[in-house]
Amino acid sequence: MSDDELSGPEFTDEPALLASPLEVKISFWLWIAEGILTVIGGLGFALIAGAIPLVVGVENSEAAALVGLFITAGVLIALVAVLRIVCAVFMLRGRVWARNTLTVLGVIGLVGVYYEFLSNPGTAIAHALVAVVAIVTMYLPNSNAYFRRPFPASEDI
Repeated sequence: MSDDELSGPEFTDEPALLASPLEVKISFWLWIAEGILTVIGGLGFALIAGAIPLVVGVENSEAAALVGLFITAGVLIALVAVLRIVCAVFMLRGRVWARNTLTVLGVIGLVGVYYEFLSNPGTAIAHALVAVVAIVTMYLPNSNAYFRRPFPASEDI
């Protein structure tokens, strides 16, 4: 394989934001924005969990279990969002495993949008549009070419 056939940030010393095609950049920024907003939402969900027993009207061990459940859910939501941000960075660098992981997480997130739609339709529609556009742009022809290019040492990834 000649040096002319090799492209991407590993060979050209370009930052990944310059080496990647526009479609991958769009997907990257959508995943980053969605991830940051989900981290904020998950942590906010965990922080307001203390008020849930007051609103629902439960006491004692029921209240502690409910608060613990909501805190755990909020932290898990934030952790999955951080995973999406990390995968978005690797996706920008052309890693196929990161694109596949983002696709799976995005589809799972779209299933959750149904339940989000029941309580907050505006946010749910925005979330769904961002996820769909981010997933689709990862699979457009220029993106596929970027992900299929050779890497210097695939075993080191």
